[in-house]
Amino acid sequence: MLEPFLMTSDKAKSLFLQSTQAMFESGHPLMARVLGNDRGQAESWRHYPDPDVVNGPLAARWFYHCHPPEARGNGEHGHFHLLVGKSALADDAEPLMSAPPASEPQPDVVHIAALAVDMNGVPANWFTTNRWVTGEWLYPAKCILPLVEHLDFRGPSGDPLVNDWLTGIFALQTGAISDILSERDERISTQAIQSEDRSSGVLSSVSINLERLLG
Repeated sequence: MLEPFLMTSDKAKSLFLQSTQAMFESGHPLMARVLGNDRGQAESWRHYPDPDVVNGPLAARWFYHCHPPEARGNGEHGHFHLLVGKSALADDAEPLMSAPPASEPQPDVVHIAALAVDMNGVPANWFTTNRWVTGEWLYPAKCILPLVEHLDFRGPSGDPLVNDWLTGIFALQTGAISDILSERDERISTQAIQSEDRSSGVLSSVSINLERLLG
């Protein structure tokens, strides 16, 4: 059984704000750390960093990437994909959508949510995706939600301040993330969405009001 990783709203807010301030004061803000350059320029579809950051007993994983400018959301620079290892789920958990056979071994991962940021690296919205987007094993919300309060991206892999920042904003938004996972499942069920349907990418989303969240 997992040891509970529980972070109060105040602690999550403090972690997010302190990491944001530390990055700013260092002269290397979020996007410079994620992309490895100070220009905010990113190659479309490339994973930043490569390989992905993976930490902790849940194999909490993140990577950042950008779509081509014409395929991005309004004002979006790119987004973080947040995942866990498939082994973190209960043994009796049954996927809604299984990963199809692949010519090369693929990571056994489960997507939790994606976090879009604007051109300045400010969090803009959360969203969920169809199975094909991240090559995941798509599990129902009821199997994922028990993991949400345990998700901690901190550890020896990756930039410590970026890991802190992601852990803080995720812990502040567990309610919103739970909601969009449930909404995703309902849409898959009611609309009979197929796992490899390239016309169905984003399945649910919610905007982030950072001022209200930190107020």
